[in-house]
Amino acid sequence: MAETQGEGTPKKSGMRRVLAWLPGLMLLAGLVAVVSHFGEGRKFAHLLQQARPAWVLVAALCQAATYVCAAAVWQRVLHKARGRCTVRSLIPVAVARLFVDQVLPTAGFGGRLLVVKALQRRKVHTRLAVAAILVDLLTLYAAFAVCVVASLGIVATLRDLNRLVLMLAGLFPIFALSIPATVLWFSRRRAPGREPELPRWIRWVPRASELLSQVSRAPRRLIRNRAVLLEDGALQLLIFLLDGATLWATLRAVGYDLNPAAAFASFIFAQVAATVLLVPGGLGTFEASSVAMLALFRVPVEAALTATLLFRGLSYWLPMAPGFLLSRRELKEKAGTRT
Repeated sequence: MAETQGEGTPKKSGMRRVLAWLPGLMLLAGLVAVVSHFGEGRKFAHLLQQARPAWVLVAALCQAATYVCAAAVWQRVLHKARGRCTVRSLIPVAVARLFVDQVLPTAGFGGRLLVVKALQRRKVHTRLAVAAILVDLLTLYAAFAVCVVASLGIVATLRDLNRLVLMLAGLFPIFALSIPATVLWFSRRRAPGREPELPRWIRWVPRASELLSQVSRAPRRLIRNRAVLLEDGALQLLIFLLDGATLWATLRAVGYDLNPAAAFASFIFAQVAATVLLVPGGLGTFEASSVAMLALFRVPVEAALTATLLFRGLSYWLPMAPGFLLSRRELKEKAGTRT
């Protein structure tokens, strides 16, 4: 990206990335240390070694299916506008987007900017590419909100609504409402040649200003198409269900059989914590919240931690290397891009 920067900017940017990672790393290290301190270290290692391969495979297949669904979300928008991209061709983009969102605390803006550029490389019109990521963003938070409400009902039915659950449920609307509302506001029609004025707080979210500056160019007929929104909303719900199924399968892999609904609710509230705290990839915050939620459902701490780390290994660490390589490929200079 051709952008003139001062000599001190790269150092500051690098320092910000390091500082963004530190809280999550410290929290994760502290969680593991606490478990080891209470004599659970040997049990944790034993459970990890004794993980059942069949259930690990089930968990891996569930995670692989999430990339197919993510690619299908964009493909449905492109298909409505007679785009030629197939779901299969967009799966690498889903993996690359995940890597960017994991590494950079951008509330999903960095990953979606990569999707726009990846679609441009595939000769998709810029306006259509922006429409695809807008529908993705809107349906994601709508599905997320449905899952949070459903999870509240699950916790209230199976256990009690403790302070952790109520706090996470209370923080979620900040993102569930503010981010889609901001995107919709920027998608309003403006006079030709007039660029949208970005508020100062957008500067706190890396890559957000670059993406939002293009939002007003998206075709509104696609963003408000009910059929597309319903189809993509269903796909987003399926992604959350697959993630919950992955956590349930990792619990089965370590020999603990938990109610699938409880595993789903545990994942959702752990994901809420990872989302609202803006730590890259939710590192540390997700693990701690997941263990706390599973403990609420009376899962032994060592089993909860082992299952959570297995889940994160499949959903976070395993896609890192291919995601890095794919993101570099997708961010190469575009050819034949139409704007």
